[in-house]
Amino acid sequence: MTRTPLLAAILVLVTALASTSPVAAQDVNVEETPVLLVADEVVYDESLGIVTARGNVELSQGPRVLLADMVSYNRKADTVIATGNVSLMEPSGEVLFSDYVELNDQLKTGTIDNFRGLLVDGSRLAAVQGRRTANQRKELDKAVFSPCDLCREDPTRAPLWQIKAVKVIHDEVAKDIIYEDATMEFYGFPVAYTPYLRHPDPTVKRRSGLLAPTMGISEELGVIFGQPYYQVIDETSDIVVEPRMHTAAGGILLTDYRKRFSRGELDLKTSVAYVEQSTDERESDEYDFEGHADWEGRFSLNPTWRAGFDFEQASQRTYLRRYNIGGPDVLTSRLYAEGFRGRNYTSVAAYKFQDLRASSDPDDTPIVLPLAEYNHVGQPGRFGGRTSLDASLLALTRDTGIDTRRASAVTGWELPYTSDAGEIYTLNARLQTDAYYATDASALSSGDTETNGRVFPQLGLKWQYPLARRGGTTTQVIEPIGGIVFGPRGGNPDEIPNEDSRSFEFDETNLFRLNRYEGVDRVTSGSHVNYGLRAGVYGDGGGSTEILVGQSYRFYGDGSFEEGSGLEEDLSDVVGALSVRPTGGPLTLTYRFRLDPEDATLNRNEVGFNFSQPRFYFGGNYVTLAENASSELTGDREQLDLYGGVAVTDHWRVAGNLTHDLSQGRSRLLRGRFGFTYTDECTIFGIDFERSNISDEDIEPDDRVMFRLILTHLGGVESK
Repeated sequence: MTRTPLLAAILVLVTALASTSPVAAQDVNVEETPVLLVADEVVYDESLGIVTARGNVELSQGPRVLLADMVSYNRKADTVIATGNVSLMEPSGEVLFSDYVELNDQLKTGTIDNFRGLLVDGSRLAAVQGRRTANQRKELDKAVFSPCDLCREDPTRAPLWQIKAVKVIHDEVAKDIIYEDATMEFYGFPVAYTPYLRHPDPTVKRRSGLLAPTMGISEELGVIFGQPYYQVIDETSDIVVEPRMHTAAGGILLTDYRKRFSRGELDLKTSVAYVEQSTDERESDEYDFEGHADWEGRFSLNPTWRAGFDFEQASQRTYLRRYNIGGPDVLTSRLYAEGFRGRNYTSVAAYKFQDLRASSDPDDTPIVLPLAEYNHVGQPGRFGGRTSLDASLLALTRDTGIDTRRASAVTGWELPYTSDAGEIYTLNARLQTDAYYATDASALSSGDTETNGRVFPQLGLKWQYPLARRGGTTTQVIEPIGGIVFGPRGGNPDEIPNEDSRSFEFDETNLFRLNRYEGVDRVTSGSHVNYGLRAGVYGDGGGSTEILVGQSYRFYGDGSFEEGSGLEEDLSDVVGALSVRPTGGPLTLTYRFRLDPEDATLNRNEVGFNFSQPRFYFGGNYVTLAENASSELTGDREQLDLYGGVAVTDHWRVAGNLTHDLSQGRSRLLRGRFGFTYTDECTIFGIDFERSNISDEDIEPDDRVMFRLILTHLGGVESK
């Protein structure tokens, strides 16, 4: 006689143990799937072919586990009946609860009364009756579904939202939850009805379908509505397509295609628009095509080399900002390859820029083809000295203006030494060699070319003497710092164009550097001494206070720095930075300044603070900057930024920020936002109110209301 695996396991248990004693069994390898049974009592009626287990019954077969007060197995009918506190744990992680379960086919099919199901993400299904079919479908009558948690104080209260349906089908193969004659309820009140609804079950990670629509209201663009559709192409690629309409401006089609390879990835964002063509006088009643591309690719060629590309382009200068697509002020397209090996780095790249700022001239925007760079840092030598090499090759071309060809190499050597008394000495040597071939340079007549070279050596010695003292629960450190740099004068002739060192400001970060410029087109000529004082107090609890104040004096050569930089005179401005973090807690204060030593004028004054706790945060920055000839902005600048947020409850949060322009005696709000958000396990809801006072050609000051409502598994609406 052929026995089923369940019966065989139970017979083994009956033979091994008395039926009136607590029963436990080990896995028994019978046929294909072993069975484990644990119960307080097992009775076998041989004449009827019925095995009955009572008391804390646990029956498992493979990954499926059944718990109940009583389980009986009818061998002739091949039926398992479980009653009393029944729970069935599925291989997927779902748990089904009931008072009465009748199962067949190794617990895979059957009927369940008073069904309750807990899905893998915490969502709940409940029904008067459920049926489990052989094709792995659960069919539920008079069912309710909700991913929301029940009220702890009163679990009988309706959740935030739920779906009630005459019939619900959970297709475990297609991983769908299907509703027939369904009603959406919020806090128990019906708000919507649909004869048919389907959404993926919680186990689905990627599925083609409609995403949350984009909705918003803008004074400038009118009512905004977009409906994105997500398409899974295969296991390694997908695409999002979103038609978006603006009642006062036209329509846009946005796409985002992504593809993963075994050794690389692609991300291609594109938009095509048919929108109103506005001018400085505003509405023109004419429509035309516009668009943008933001494409990115990364590929690993081998353990040393990788290559990639970035392509960013917009049809109009204000297109991205006007239609809230987003992007930087300067779009950068790049094709590159780079290699990393040991202490060496090599890259070859080509660049194209699109400057979206109002002050830019497209004819002045360069194309870089190529920019080749090599960087090497040597191993420390016998006495601790270390060499370095930074070499580059540049070809830069414009429609109008300077065309530059440059070869540059910066060779460095550094030797640190610490004396027995604790003094730290650092000897630095730097040799920069450059060759330039320039066309239409500022000192030349149009169309002329000239070849120039430069050999610029520098030698520097830096001294530091950190002194520490322990007192109570703090450590105090005071460190005088001094340095001297020797270099020739006249390192920046007019015939050498300046491409990478245009914007400069003296501060504490470049006080002790040999060459204070970030690029190589300009060098810090002449000889100067630098001196400063660093001090700090550090608490055992993590709190700290640090300050650095310093100045520079040029005793040989003429300065190459622009007016307002802080280094235009022989005696520089005094620069400093202060950082305070009391007791290692949530409060951080920073202060940076640049002070004119002659009249004690603050040419830079920057204050920042941040306070963060689990339930609230706030902070701000205030900065004033004197006019700097090396900057494209004219006049003194003064600006205030504030931000903050608070968790009013466990679910409600309020947040906002603003940027205020205080320059030249005016007070003008540049941009501001205030909003609130509700978030829980099943719902995200928020409203933001935004104001922008920035004007630029066809962009006018604008008020926007942005909101989103996302329901878990169902999607929602969202403004972007």
